[in-house]
Amino acid sequence: NLGGILKDQGLIGEAIRCYDRALELAPGRGAIHSNLILALHYRAEDAPRIGPELHRWNERHARPLAPPNPSYPNPRMPDRPLRIGYLSHDFRRHSVAFFLLPLLEAHDRTQVHVTCYSCNPRSDDITARIRDAADRWQSLVGVPDEDASQLIRHDEIDVLVDLAGHTAGNRLPVVARRPAPVQIAYLGFPGPTGLDAIDCRLGDCHADP
Repeated sequence: NLGGILKDQGLIGEAIRCYDRALELAPGRGAIHSNLILALHYRAEDAPRIGPELHRWNERHARPLAPPNPSYPNPRMPDRPLRIGYLSHDFRRHSVAFFLLPLLEAHDRTQVHVTCYSCNPRSDDITARIRDAADRWQSLVGVPDEDASQLIRHDEIDVLVDLAGHTAGNRLPVVARRPAPVQIAYLGFPGPTGLDAIDCRLGDCHADP
């Protein structure tokens, strides 16, 4: 918490020292490690640490959760709508939602079936528009990671899009369990997540010059 307060004040070096110390005391806390990784993006001199910390996060918090031989019930029929799941803590008045909403509203509903997996109990007018733009809305608030993963698998999602990365409220331990055969990172985090379970990152020349 002290690291977060210092980061919000722009005291990035002091914040990083707090996160490093917290991680020494609680090495199994993936959320602390994610806070450290995000803070490392705020100063150019800390950039060399990002890659090693991403690798360490994956080894420590994600790889142990990966199923050895994942299989999926998704029907292999090329003429059916593609089932896309969007996973986010930010389906509300937030920059992620402002970028995502036009995409959701423009989806060809004859070609894709959209499920939004919300990880935040808060809602507002933007939440309502996102719900209207989706075919299905599913709250994951209070749902344990393993149960959330099984729910997504049961929904036969073909492409799971993680919108948080290492930002607040992320559910990377759900993604690490690989509940969908294709998993993509998009929008919410300004770089790779480091997870083996994420196959690619969707970007453009503006976000990734």
